[in-house]
Amino acid sequence: MKLFNRHLMRNHAAASLLEIFLVTAAFSVLGIRFFLALTGYPSLCTGNLHIAHVLLGGVLMMMALVISLGFINKSAYYLVAVMGGFGFGAFIDELGKFITGDNNYFYQPTVSLIYVVFILIYLIIENFVNKPRLTEQEKLINALELAKEVVLEDLDHLERRRALDLLKECSHSNPVTKALRELLYATDSVHVPKPDFYTATKYRIRRLYRKLVQKSWFVKAMIAFFILQSLFALGLGFFLLYAKLRWQVDLHTIFPTLTFFDLAGLASATLAAALVIAAGMKMHSSRLKAYQLFKQAVLVQIFLVQVFLFYKAQFLAILGLAGNICVLLVLQYMIRQEKAANGICAN
Repeated sequence: MKLFNRHLMRNHAAASLLEIFLVTAAFSVLGIRFFLALTGYPSLCTGNLHIAHVLLGGVLMMMALVISLGFINKSAYYLVAVMGGFGFGAFIDELGKFITGDNNYFYQPTVSLIYVVFILIYLIIENFVNKPRLTEQEKLINALELAKEVVLEDLDHLERRRALDLLKECSHSNPVTKALRELLYATDSVHVPKPDFYTATKYRIRRLYRKLVQKSWFVKAMIAFFILQSLFALGLGFFLLYAKLRWQVDLHTIFPTLTFFDLAGLASATLAAALVIAAGMKMHSSRLKAYQLFKQAVLVQIFLVQVFLFYKAQFLAILGLAGNICVLLVLQYMIRQEKAANGICAN
């Protein structure tokens, strides 16, 4: 473990870089599928050769790897995140060909499996990269990384403040800490550069989100939407169970196309609905606990229910995912507000 900690130092900017990687990878998959559907799924073939876009993905990932090994400045890291994301998206989009004997690009579970891959990457990033606190050694290395911008004459005041904040949590007797602090204070910072398109768009969305969550009608609408969605799933689940037990009806006579994936999706949706009902019962005694139960229900929707929806509805399930993410963001805001009102430190 010591060897692992010594040679793998986490980047303080990892959250932003990995977010860009995941967004570009998802955009790559959606863009490729949309383009192929729009153009009638053309094929680049010459004789017996077939040039698949997985090759483009491999080339982009290889170029990203070369850049990450050959360059050490901030711009290179962002370029690697973008190129790696597009490359990975082009690669994972052809998953159906890799797992089927007949190289079936249109294999139905493919979209659901791609979604699972993205979910697993997200969970790994959250639990092993973003959540654990940086060690003192990692803070020093990250401050040193930021100080490299001094040589490039590109250190803005936000980066300098970030580096100084990292150094505040390091031992003041450490000579490296002292040297870095003196360097940062002795250097003039440049103006903060204009944010790129992605960052500017993210800031606009955040501002819109903050405005909307402060409006009571929006919060009520989001929670009402999620409650109705969950109760519908629970009602359908009870109906199927009642029909089977009370009337001893073969469900396939009512739903001829009911499959294992349908039943598994219904079971997970019922679990989410049960959490919603438990949240409703908690609302009067503890709004904070109720919001936390609502949040758990949304997470069940995102991590379980959406997998089966992507299996059945393919990319149309993105609409449901977007709705669940909106509800999750609203609930996170409500939980923060409730913790603040109760004097609880938000984590």
